[in-house]
Amino acid sequence: GLESQGVTARSVTYFDFLLPGLVGMGVMVYGIIGMASGMALYRQQKILKRLRATPLKVRTFFTGQVLAYLLLSLVQTGIILAAGVFLFGANIYGNVAWAFPLVVLANLTFLNLGFIVGSLSKTVDAANGLGNAIAMPMMFLSGAFFSTDGLPVVLRDVVQYLPLTPLLDALRGVMLEA
Repeated sequence: GLESQGVTARSVTYFDFLLPGLVGMGVMVYGIIGMASGMALYRQQKILKRLRATPLKVRTFFTGQVLAYLLLSLVQTGIILAAGVFLFGANIYGNVAWAFPLVVLANLTFLNLGFIVGSLSKTVDAANGLGNAIAMPMMFLSGAFFSTDGLPVVLRDVVQYLPLTPLLDALRGVMLEA
């Protein structure tokens, strides 16, 4: 005979889905626009040229910049996650510790994009504009606020190649699935 059994499922709210998107969006915007505007400012104020006159190696300076951005992105991730859980009642079902290595890995990509934008821009305003032109489509199309399943098939295939999409998929995978 047949025997009925109850099935339990987690209740994932919209904010539970949104929280990894906010983390990814924050890391992306900080990495691209922060680094781009910083590099454009250094160039505009001729700090990079003056840096070559010091005994500090340029690669040491840039390594320090990258490490500072990586550390601050980890702090930013912790603050966003803590605010989401403690202030807004988000549920994290998986292992939140895996979010931090994912953020570091993705931030390296975003910082490279920031370096490229900063090197192409002559002013800080131009860097901010170009950085926003890159970050905004990724923010709205990569699934930070909604699932990419609702996008048209052609657009859904294209957004899979944006760097924010795999980060959001991985963050949701480690935070919402145990």
